[in-house]
Amino acid sequence: MRWASWIIVVLAMHFIWEMAQAKWFSSMAGLPFWSATLLCLRASIGDVAITLAAFFAAAAVAKRVAWPLDDVRAAPTVVYLMAGLATTIVIELLALHSGRWSYAPDMPVVFGIGVLPLAQWIVLPLIALGAFRLMWKAGDLRFPGQ
Repeated sequence: MRWASWIIVVLAMHFIWEMAQAKWFSSMAGLPFWSATLLCLRASIGDVAITLAAFFAAAAVAKRVAWPLDDVRAAPTVVYLMAGLATTIVIELLALHSGRWSYAPDMPVVFGIGVLPLAQWIVLPLIALGAFRLMWKAGDLRFPGQ
């Protein structure tokens, strides 16, 4: 149950971020509200998939699914952050070059990639880890093999 709750928290965080940054995407301009909302929801579901893939890549490095609960978690955390950030960079570059989306003129960019999508994959994963720790330490969930 905590996994589902955590995934919902991650989805909600990304959805809020996606909706908030929509005005910095010229490809979102002029879309009806519900069309834009559905696009942001779809992007948020993709964000959850990226989060889970990055999380389990870090778990493979840590050799433990509950790695965020460990006292020493530098290597898995770096893998988690870098996997999400690298995936985002690839997706942004592919989407921009294919014309799938475009930035508004006032979107700040670094090496051609929007600062807001990059910040999303630094800020939200760290908050998601904090939420994970809080949610698991609040109860007595046992992981397989513990």
